Formats: sequence, C-alpha cells, structure tokens
Amino acid sequence: MTNSSTAPTGLPKLMALPDAITASAFVSLWIAPLWLGSRAVSNALLTMLVEFVLIHAAGMLGGVLESRTNARSAQVTALLGFGLLYAAFIGAFAFAFGEWWPVLVFGWLLLGKLHDLFATSPANPEHRQQRQAMWALQVVAYLAAVFATVLLPIPRLGITEAIQPQLGLTGSGLWVEHPQTVVVSGALYFGLLAWAKWKGWRLGMSPH
Repeated sequence: MTNSSTAPTGLPKLMALPDAITASAFVSLWIAPLWLGSRAVSNALLTMLVEFVLIHAAGMLGGVLESRTNARSAQVTALLGFGLLYAAFIGAFAFAFGEWWPVLVFGWLLLGKLHDLFATSPANPEHRQQRQAMWALQVVAYLAAVFATVLLPIPRLGITEAIQPQLGLTGSGLWVEHPQTVVVSGALYFGLLAWAKWKGWRLGMSPH
C-alpha cells in the first residue's frame, strides 16, 4: 500500500470537522449525559437512525454522480434533488415522533458527506474508486460500531441506572435499555469517519 500524491489535502481535512464534532458530542454524552439537556441521549439515538438513512442516500447519490460526468452543476443539482428527497423522508419521520430537530441533524450529517462531491470527480476512475471506498467504509464502520457495542461490555460511565430514567428514552431494545451502547457506537463510527477523511484514506491506499 502506498500514499497518493494526487489526493487533495486541505478540503478533506476540513470536511472531517463535522464528523469529528459529532464524535466528540457522543463521547461527551457518555461522560455527562445531561449536559446538553435531558433528551440529548435520546437525540443521539435518533441521530444514529438518521445516519443509517444517510448511508443509504450516499450510496444512491454516488451512482447518480457517476452517471453525470460533465458539469459540476449537474452534480450539485443531483445532490440537492436527493437531499430534498431524503429530507422529506426524515421530515415525515420527525413529524411522526413529534420532533423537528432530526431535519437539522440530517442537514448537519449531510454536510459531512459533501467531501464525496467536492473532493472527487466522477469522470476520474481513481476518484470514483475513492468515493466508492468511502461509502464502503461508512457501511463497514457503522456495522462494526454497532456490533462491537453489542458483543463487548460497555461501561456506563456517566449514564448510570439512576440517571437513565431522566433521559426520555421510550420503547425497548439494546439502545434504549443500555443507552451507553448507542453513544459509544456513535463515537466509534463518527470518530473513524473523521480519522479517515483527515488522513485521506481510500481503498488500496494507506493513510498519510
């Protein structure tokens, strides 16, 4: 594995920032779950659900971009079209749960995906491979983060049994009954994405 001399440097590092901030927020909730409000952990859970939808959207968007090999404006149009489509989906999801903020979270997480548009060219086979590799990394990182927290014992830290009733979590399931698992999943997932973007990682290339 070798380093790439053509990979952009400044923009990927900048586009790593949203994922790094999100990962830091998840870590902070693991330590102090109420510092962003009583529903912060519940919102973190919904953030992971929104990100799952966005991973699907990123895969669809990559296919559209590869079919539009000419003007950058066509790529932006495709991005906006898919953004509106998935925003409508998330909007319906938010309405059903009586929460408006998932739409804002969707926009924030989408910002982290803009690296795939502005740091690569769909007409360049090497860049196309880079975009596909980043999408594959998102899928693998998400599944790995989730399964790691299912299989490994995750300490509660600040999310104690005494604090848990104050978190506004309803329903059942591992993420609801053991909310430390979802915040650690988010920290691992977004942290790995931030690291990969910062280092300019891509399939077949070592980070540099």
